[in-house]
Amino acid sequence: MIEHCHCQKINPEDWDEKEHCWKDPRFFYRVTTRMAFHQPFSYHEDITLAMAEARSKGYIIKEDAVVLLKSGLFRGELLVEIQPPRSEKLEPDPACLQLQGRFYSRVAQAPLMRMGKDIDKLTRDLKKKEKKVQNLYLCLINCPSCVREKGNQTVVIAHLH
Repeated sequence: MIEHCHCQKINPEDWDEKEHCWKDPRFFYRVTTRMAFHQPFSYHEDITLAMAEARSKGYIIKEDAVVLLKSGLFRGELLVEIQPPRSEKLEPDPACLQLQGRFYSRVAQAPLMRMGKDIDKLTRDLKKKEKKVQNLYLCLINCPSCVREKGNQTVVIAHLH
């Protein structure tokens, strides 16, 4: 099976050792993904599934949508950036995640299987600065299909309290 490239159109310099404030909420459609030590098994298929499910519910996939991973050792979530429908009477959708607030990011060059060390270092560094982490997300700048050619580049994003 030929895998579709899902590299992110992100400049690593804009995300390395930077703090971001998302004043306006950003919306993400999420699906469960199987993982092994932060490595997604079906990254491309899960992105396709998330986009198809989101469209079937009336969501619009943003152009150059950011794709995030909420990572775990064996299971995680894959999140695709969307625009919610413009209806005022929408029921809350558990598959739709709204992110807003302060974020701190760092670009890691390590393979996903060794991402735990980078994540631990980031959380320790933020703790020293007395910043509390609410959640962590990964954004693969180079998708699994392109890693051999382009190398590993992943943005580790900490959602701060």
